[in-house]
Amino acid sequence: MRTKWKQTLLMVITLFSLLLPSASYLAIAEEGLPITKEYSLNSSVKAAVKSILNEQVAEGTRIGAVVRLTNDGNRLTRVPDYDVRVKTEDGVLYTLRPSADNVIAIQPKETVELSYMIVIDREDAFSLAEISWVDVDEFVSPRSEQTIVSIPISSIEWRGDTAVFSDSLAKRPWGESFTIPVLSTSLEYKPVNLSEQNTPQGPRTILGLLATNHSDKKKAIPDFRINGKSDKKVFAGVRLEKDPIMLGPGEQQYIHYAIPAGKKDELSGLTVLTPESFATDDKTKIEYAIGQFDLSLPNEAEANAGDQPKIYVWNSPIEFDPLNRVIQPEISVSMVSLQMNESVGGGFKAAVAKFKLTNRSDRPMPVPKFQAQLMGVDGTKYTGTRQNAVVETLTPNVSYVMYYSFVLPSTEKGDQLVMEILDSETVAPYSIPIATFKTMVKPEKSEDASLSFYPFQIKINSWKAEVFYGAARESFPYSYKLSIDMEVNLQEQVVVDQSFPKMKVELVDDKGKVIGSKTLSFNGENHVGTGTQTMNMDSVLYEFSNSLRIYETVDTPYGQAERLIATLQ
Repeated sequence: MRTKWKQTLLMVITLFSLLLPSASYLAIAEEGLPITKEYSLNSSVKAAVKSILNEQVAEGTRIGAVVRLTNDGNRLTRVPDYDVRVKTEDGVLYTLRPSADNVIAIQPKETVELSYMIVIDREDAFSLAEISWVDVDEFVSPRSEQTIVSIPISSIEWRGDTAVFSDSLAKRPWGESFTIPVLSTSLEYKPVNLSEQNTPQGPRTILGLLATNHSDKKKAIPDFRINGKSDKKVFAGVRLEKDPIMLGPGEQQYIHYAIPAGKKDELSGLTVLTPESFATDDKTKIEYAIGQFDLSLPNEAEANAGDQPKIYVWNSPIEFDPLNRVIQPEISVSMVSLQMNESVGGGFKAAVAKFKLTNRSDRPMPVPKFQAQLMGVDGTKYTGTRQNAVVETLTPNVSYVMYYSFVLPSTEKGDQLVMEILDSETVAPYSIPIATFKTMVKPEKSEDASLSFYPFQIKINSWKAEVFYGAARESFPYSYKLSIDMEVNLQEQVVVDQSFPKMKVELVDDKGKVIGSKTLSFNGENHVGTGTQTMNMDSVLYEFSNSLRIYETVDTPYGQAERLIATLQ
């Protein structure tokens, strides 16, 4: 049992040790960030303050503290049995209660975090000045108290989600990398993207950060929050990546936050916060967050200062973000065509983009499931609908062509467009841009009389139509026999599937009235091929056709759309 003179001697030694400057820090603070240094509690245990909370709640005022204790000794050491108290600037003392989750002992060379809290029935605003560890001896009369150490905390006090940083250094400009010293000084984050997306739950602002591990060890990205704020409201952000993220030395990865602020124009800034918790018992836990610093929003100049979309060169490999998780490096993707189709029933146009995917590896690879989005000159975005692809695997060194259709207003000319390729799976239902480029509807150019249905080139040598009495005399009394002599060639060695756009031929009389039509596939049975194609059309009209229209047709969610390629006489 400890004797009184030993206790007094220990106190003297401890107080003397406080006069010696501490050579080690729990974390190296960035300039302007007040991270408290370590103070000795006894011969082997040192303390540093991680966070201080002072916020108004329904019950009054909640005061919380999270401290870090480090055991510098060579053996297991019990957490010192001291009272932890905070003192306000007007001298009022409050003793904090320890969390039920707090450890009671510290392993050698280990650092642990301990949480303390109290809720007091006080509604007036006040500030905290210091936190203290006090040794209380209940077994002497009168009871004795000895303050072991006091640490100033006014500079790190956090007053809740609506708090405002008074220090101008606690604000990070957009586009510059930052660290969160209370979590890690070797993990760096850079804001790279701020966009708006609509969801079934309403519009969301999506923030993208590029995380980099600058250490020589594998690191886990810690949990932290980013909130949006306006002049009157705070919007709690949610990290979209749910699984733990580990970064190797020098490795990078994007992380994303969804902020329910509606339009990003409604935001005035962002706040980076670190999560804390306090357990009142084994069943009840209080969660809260401590603000670390503000993050500025990009102004118009900064938003436009990033990588501007380049003009796309047809049939060239698209440059994807090297960190994307959708397009494997062995797969080359290029856009070979972008054409504007008219809806059959009217009311809209449909842009059809054809992409060529090539597997440059020596093994089969799955067809990447990316999303495509077109943006008009006024900033309006149109999400593409992917064809119902039959092919799921890309054969080595074989190219596959697939298309996306975009329903556009009838007024869209298609001469100033931006194409965005999106990752719609990593943080579904949200989408992440992985490539962006400028483009336009591809003009039709042919050096000969051939017709382009990329990747097919069709040359019509001749055609003729004959009319007969049909078999169904009452409903369709006339039957037309159409014969087309054509040559079909592949522009490149690529494959298509049964979902590919089709060729439609249409017989027209001299007044422009449609006599009949037939749709032909480029894949499957009875597909278009070199030679004479013969087809029958039933009609109620008895006319001599002098025109043949040839279309490319696609299916869209709003119905069929077609592009007139040629009118033959």
